[in-house]
Amino acid sequence: MSSRERIQTVLDEAVNAARDITDGEPATYIPELANVPLEKTSAAVRLASGGVFDSGDAGDHEFTLQSSAKLLSLIGLLEELGPDEVFRVVGPEPSGSSFASLARLETHGPSPANPLVNAGAIALCGRIRGTLEERLNWVLAWSEQLYGRRLGVDTKVLDSERATGNRNRSIAYFLKNSEVLTGDVDETLEVYFTLCSLTATVVEASHLPAVLAARGMKPGTDERVISESTVSAVVSLMATCGMYDESGAYLLATGLPAKSGVSGVIVAVSPGRAGIAVSSPRLNAKGGSVRGHAMLRHLSTVLRWHFALRTTVASNG
Repeated sequence: MSSRERIQTVLDEAVNAARDITDGEPATYIPELANVPLEKTSAAVRLASGGVFDSGDAGDHEFTLQSSAKLLSLIGLLEELGPDEVFRVVGPEPSGSSFASLARLETHGPSPANPLVNAGAIALCGRIRGTLEERLNWVLAWSEQLYGRRLGVDTKVLDSERATGNRNRSIAYFLKNSEVLTGDVDETLEVYFTLCSLTATVVEASHLPAVLAARGMKPGTDERVISESTVSAVVSLMATCGMYDESGAYLLATGLPAKSGVSGVIVAVSPGRAGIAVSSPRLNAKGGSVRGHAMLRHLSTVLRWHFALRTTVASNG
């Protein structure tokens, strides 16, 4: 069996095994996310060297990126403003708290712990320059850079985010009060809600982590998309902060830096090898996809993509 055939076989195994898991419930605090088909399960692997593999419901399973799109705002601002400016606004540390914690700002603020919790992403959305229209176009332009095409926005989810986003409003006003957020609160939240409402399939979602896996290059080409310094910062933050207060347990199990979203998507990076996207809406208590976790564990274990295993092989070879 060739290496490519093996990846497809293992990917199919991961999806088929995950379908048997019935634990977890969809996110309900954003009502539109509770209306998605509960059993949809899909996965894709995009090699850094080119080539895409997909499985499950990948052909007709579209979802909103939710918090996995926080990588977009982080990457875009690192490229345009540089790390010194970005990390003057947000910290680089795991929060040890839930993704929407207000208490963490009160006890450890005023700056958000990192750019991948809600407070950090909202603060960075406040640093995107221009009118509201220009800021929204900035998000869409960077989606084209990082996902291979300009993504659409799910207007029903966007409306639902606006209608039920009072906790995020509280976070934004706290940031405004402490002068971390200097722009208009409503406009910044409109950018943030739009970011979370970007839509994709797992094949499209796998493009961004594949760019990271390829050290900033468009997979399978010699075209640079982002700098190596941005890649190193983003992948490091994914490893330490991308799965919120289950980041340690997740990294222990898979060894794949990752970022989750409450639609049920998780994007993960196997550096030098591939970008991975998995999606299924059944969530655990931490907001991570139950089936998504299982699929990534299977891929990491069977393909030996855990970063610690790769390091061991390299040092012995």
